[in-house]
Amino acid sequence: MTHSMPDISPANAMMQKRNDCHNLVQTFLADCFPSQRSSLSPRSWITLLVTLPTEVKALQLSSAAVAASAIGRKFHNTALVRNSHNLYIQGLRHLQHALQDRALVRDDGTLAACMALSLYEAMECPSGGSGAYFSHCEGIMALVQARGVEAHSSGAGHQLFLGVRIPAILYALESHSLSFISSSAWMNYPWEGKLKNPFTQIVDCLAHAPGILQRVHLLAGLDRQEQVDMCDTLINECWHIDERLDVISDKMQQASPDPLYWPVDSRMNLLSHSKDPRTPFPALFRFVDLETANSLILLWAIRVMLWSGRCNLYRLMDSDYPIPDPITIQIVSSPSRSRKSLPPLGHRRDYVSMVHHVCQSVEYILGEEMLLAGPLSVTPALGIVLESVRGETSCYREVAWLRAAIDVARQRGLGLLQHAR
Repeated sequence: MTHSMPDISPANAMMQKRNDCHNLVQTFLADCFPSQRSSLSPRSWITLLVTLPTEVKALQLSSAAVAASAIGRKFHNTALVRNSHNLYIQGLRHLQHALQDRALVRDDGTLAACMALSLYEAMECPSGGSGAYFSHCEGIMALVQARGVEAHSSGAGHQLFLGVRIPAILYALESHSLSFISSSAWMNYPWEGKLKNPFTQIVDCLAHAPGILQRVHLLAGLDRQEQVDMCDTLINECWHIDERLDVISDKMQQASPDPLYWPVDSRMNLLSHSKDPRTPFPALFRFVDLETANSLILLWAIRVMLWSGRCNLYRLMDSDYPIPDPITIQIVSSPSRSRKSLPPLGHRRDYVSMVHHVCQSVEYILGEEMLLAGPLSVTPALGIVLESVRGETSCYREVAWLRAAIDVARQRGLGLLQHAR
């Protein structure tokens, strides 16, 4: 009797490895994201890790690295976490080959591999610092720009671009630089023939922030009249963005027969182990779904930055002296008087109310049932608010709450946050 030998040819071995990677990523999406329909939008680029039809090996390996990390951390499987690093190294190596291949460099799978590796760096922080993550952000932006705006107007290219925008804007804010992402072409062309949903419109408002902040940092080098003119221009831009946020918020509510969010009794006190354990928030918020929560929390975070910054600009317009040192858009005391040409700030002086709105959303967005979806979605907004108020002594409990929330996000899988300021 003869026995057939198993086929262990290189081709079959490669196919088996590919299937193993695919199954691992499917498990990742099933086990690390909530089952509710709205938790991981079909528009999310993360769904492409299993659905994108591509032969880019870098994507298979980098997706598997992300999956192995998340699953390993969730189930305390140290061997799987260690294997995730091996997959990450292999993914990096194959990505370099893809970037040097004239055909593969424009493939959607290559951009998706870059984004998956960036996600892995945010989760595992393999370099022990934030440098690799930010370098990868630069690489993603360079690749997107090289692919051209047309490559991001439909299909997987558009879906990937939606995932690129917020990290790119935050990177521009961090580096006090402008980005092509905020240019008119990149703000409009990818949506030709499409309707922008509320979240995309809110991100459009955020996209103007790096340009405003960059000019704020230029104020100290101008003479007094130039400073006044620049402040006036920036104030007008802030009002325009604020009015746009009002329109978006109103339309969101008009589209729903029910409230978008409502107060509930607090069950989470992030300050329970601190020196001052009193919670500043007796009530927290619940939302109709995660997509609405993501949209409103980002909108409120932008308002914190916008309202506090505008208070600062009003104060500078009231000053009779040139600005001696570089400044940042931070919380400042409301001006005691305003030039008659400036609209009254009214309720927009109360930027702390928007800080509270974000803080009161933490329990919903970081609830255990949200798994990895919560930390991934809320961290940008938490960072924006913390950067805006961390120097304000009157907000010390709010700052402590935000830092504690960021620490929860770190424990849920975003290791990069241990290096947050």
